[in-house]
Amino acid sequence: MAAAGEGEPCGLCGAAAAPYTCPRCNRRLCSLGCYRGHGGCAEAFYREQVLQALETERDSPPGRDRLATALHRLRQLGEAEDSAGPLGRDLWKSLSPAERADFQRLLSSGEAATLLPPWRPWWWRRPPRLVEELGRPQAEEDEDGEAAASPPALLPAVITPLSRLPAPPPSPLLPFQLPNILYGYTFALSLHTGDETLLPELPAAVLDVSAALRGRRAFASTAEALRAARYDVSVAGYPQCPLGDAGTVLAVVQILEGREGRNDGEDVAVALLHLERLFRKGKSDLPKEERHRFGKAQRKCRYLLAWSREAPETLAVLAEEARNVHASVAGEEAGAAALREEAERGWGGPRPPQTELISTRVNK
Repeated sequence: MAAAGEGEPCGLCGAAAAPYTCPRCNRRLCSLGCYRGHGGCAEAFYREQVLQALETERDSPPGRDRLATALHRLRQLGEAEDSAGPLGRDLWKSLSPAERADFQRLLSSGEAATLLPPWRPWWWRRPPRLVEELGRPQAEEDEDGEAAASPPALLPAVITPLSRLPAPPPSPLLPFQLPNILYGYTFALSLHTGDETLLPELPAAVLDVSAALRGRRAFASTAEALRAARYDVSVAGYPQCPLGDAGTVLAVVQILEGREGRNDGEDVAVALLHLERLFRKGKSDLPKEERHRFGKAQRKCRYLLAWSREAPETLAVLAEEARNVHASVAGEEAGAAALREEAERGWGGPRPPQTELISTRVNK
């Protein structure tokens, strides 16, 4: 959402000051709330990206479910046509109402992200191999050759000590703020595939998910801090990010543990510095109230950065506790997936038979 002049009123609520312009429909908007509520621009963009990814993956087999199969078929038909215009629009127009409904479900649930090429964040690391290949490059790559992104910032030569910051001594509950903030950071960055041009949407998503950055929210444990962030994702109405719920918790673990060969707490410092920079860049064109919120979050990151550099032992404890949470969440997801697969085998597809749905409604 690009900043612009304020000569026109907001196209949604009519406010006089409308400093933003939607990059897709050029409607003038006054705030993040109006941007999110003004229409389906973001969803349409996401839809086009998925369709484009499907169009470029010509050698891939049809997908697992009815929707992916239909898209694969329509892609082949579209390739044989000489019609003008982007193929993505031709595919969308060719979908039946039921296929469009399934596609919208994929978008709202976050499952559509699985159709896009994988994005590897800077903290990602390859699972350990039982046998390392001689001469293999040291860059962390997955089976498809996708390397992790480079860290977004280097540590400064000097970080202000905690004792020199104008703030009270840290509370015993302060450490539990960090997992909550890191969950918001990894969720928002993964949801937006690391695109830092999405300002102020990216840091705003961190605020939506991290209660520790929004105000004086205290947590009594790492599990409570992560549970609160997961809950806030659903309350804010965000789709599931490509990492999934358990994957986002694992990202928190990886940052707390740090990559191999790094100093203790270095990756935590990189994440907090990156987040502080996002808030600083994101607040530049915001209204005063939003700038104040971003500024408070920026100062909180700076305070936690100073604290974390003096508490490597505590970071190790947080990492172990977060790993226990990950094991629990991963177990829940595996159980839910097993139940879903069992139900789909009974239905003969990803959805209950239409006749069964009709019968249920009539009985009600």
